[in-house]
Amino acid sequence: MIMNNQQSEAIDRNLENMNNPGYLEESERVTSFPRLLVSRLTPSTTSDKPSENVPLGIMGTGVYAEKVLYSTEPGLIRETGNMTDVALNGDGFFAIETLDGERYTRNGHFQVDPSGMLRTAGGNLVLGQNGAIGPLPDDFTILQDGTIISTESSQVIDRLTIVNIPAEDLDRDGLTSLYNSQNQPTEIPPKNIRVEQGFIEESNVDLNAQMVKMIQVTRSYSANQKVVQTNDEILQKAVNEIGKV
Repeated sequence: MIMNNQQSEAIDRNLENMNNPGYLEESERVTSFPRLLVSRLTPSTTSDKPSENVPLGIMGTGVYAEKVLYSTEPGLIRETGNMTDVALNGDGFFAIETLDGERYTRNGHFQVDPSGMLRTAGGNLVLGQNGAIGPLPDDFTILQDGTIISTESSQVIDRLTIVNIPAEDLDRDGLTSLYNSQNQPTEIPPKNIRVEQGFIEESNVDLNAQMVKMIQVTRSYSANQKVVQTNDEILQKAVNEIGKV
C-alpha cells in the first residue's frame, strides 16, 4: 500500500505539471523484497527427531520503489515566435547556472534580463561555451547547432552548452524542471545538436497513460486494503477464540 501511495503521488505530480514546458514524466522502478521459503513443523515419522520441516513453497514479502525514473522521451514542440524561446529537437539538456551549482533542463523558455544576460524563467543564468551567455544584442539568431550570432553584424556571441545525461543519472531539483546528474554529463558535439529558435518543448507527460495507471493503482490499493482487512479479521477471531479456551 505504501508503494501504491508513492505511485499515486507521482501521477499527481505528472498531471499537475503536464502543461509546464520541459517537464519530464516520472515513474518508479518497482523492486521486490527478498522472497522467503515457507515451511511447517509436522510430527516426525522417525524416533530420532520429534518434528521435521515440510516445505510449503515461496512467499513474496512485498515490493518497494527502488528509484524514481524520469522519461527522456521528447515532448511536442510548439511554435511561440519568441526569439528567446529555444527547443531541443533531439537528445540533450541545456546547462544552467544556479546558486547550488550547475543544473540541467529541457525547458527552453528563456528571457533576456535588463543587462542582456540570457536567463531561465526562474532567473538562473543559461550557460554557453564561455560561461553565462550575454550580454546579448537586441536582435540575435540561434543557429541549429546552438551558436548565437548577432543578426545585424553576424558576429558569433557564444554557443549554448548542450549535454547528454542518461535517464538513470537524472535527479529532479525540488519541484522544478531543473535536474541534477549523478555523474558528470558529457557535452554533445555541435554536429549532433538540433536547436529550434522560436519554439518550446512541451512536457512529455502522456495523459492517457497516466489515467490508465491511476485506475490500475486504485484497483491495486483496494485489493491490498481488502487483504489487510481480512488479516485483521482473522487475528481478531483467533484472539477471541483463544480467550474462550
